[in-house]
Amino acid sequence: MQQQQNGIIIPPASTSSSDWYAGIDIGGTKTLIILARRDGQIAARCKRPTVQTAKPSDFVTWLFAMLDEVLQQQGLKRQQLAGIGIGLPGAVNPEEGTIRHVPALPLDGINLKQWIAPHYDGVLYLDNDVNVAALGERWLGAGAERRHLVMVTVGTGIGGAAIINGQLYHGADYTAGEISYFVVDHQPGESAAQQASSTAFGRFEALASGTGIGEHARRWLQERDLSSPSIDTVLQAAGGNVEQVQAVHVLELAAAGHAEAVAIMEQPLDYMAAGLANIIALLNPQCIVVGGGVSESAYYMAELQRRTRALIPIDCMIVPAQLGNEAGALGAVYGAITAVIREQI
Repeated sequence: MQQQQNGIIIPPASTSSSDWYAGIDIGGTKTLIILARRDGQIAARCKRPTVQTAKPSDFVTWLFAMLDEVLQQQGLKRQQLAGIGIGLPGAVNPEEGTIRHVPALPLDGINLKQWIAPHYDGVLYLDNDVNVAALGERWLGAGAERRHLVMVTVGTGIGGAAIINGQLYHGADYTAGEISYFVVDHQPGESAAQQASSTAFGRFEALASGTGIGEHARRWLQERDLSSPSIDTVLQAAGGNVEQVQAVHVLELAAAGHAEAVAIMEQPLDYMAAGLANIIALLNPQCIVVGGGVSESAYYMAELQRRTRALIPIDCMIVPAQLGNEAGALGAVYGAITAVIREQI
């Protein structure tokens, strides 16, 4: 008998070797592969630095050699997989398998399904990395049982994904969720050069990402008396070097009530709250799941909730992600499961 799981019909788990799925989360620096059953239980995993190569063929060969090592942990072969799901950093067309805007990998502009075909001829699901992370959190994490949710990842950059009425929203050109390009600080009269320099990776990302918090903190400190005892506390957290100050140092001190760190966080938090308020106003999600390193800070999450609620009266839960670095790989498994089910209908 089939069962409902978060709005998707999932066949009951079995002990057959064909009940295995691989979930692959490919990043510009790290790649994670997991092997899981249909209930999301992970049986094997492997995480490695993403190979640096200029050829798609070399990249795919490396990827499937890594997959084979994971499969060997369970005594399996590729042909025994019911499906493979892959999340990638870029604009992915899940139906065609084409990928665009992937500067960190040798995959820009190619049809990945065609390159994978010689290595695996089973069910294959491809999507954007934040999209699959959102699927993972909706399946087994902070967004469970929510049919309308948005995921926002805040780390080196900022990413987004929207699940509307239980379905991922990809947009007309498969670039929905690129919230790093939100404009939350437009200044009338900016020159073309100023606008260009602030929008290379998105204004919102430059202001509110983990990287943006670090850059803001360093500028903020450099504009003040570095010999001040209160400033020195922030510097000591980074080994005494202002150039080494990162978001994690500021967040830890702010959580402890350090006045200078709290002051540094004012601007990034206000910008992030403005971005979330815009999302809530447009999409009316039940919840926004915040992932990335900042979500591990109770101080950051509490401040973000407070500031967002002050900007908009529409109810929306703002919650930290629960699956950590495995959200994308688990979401890729979920995508592969649904792809298999669609083929069976």
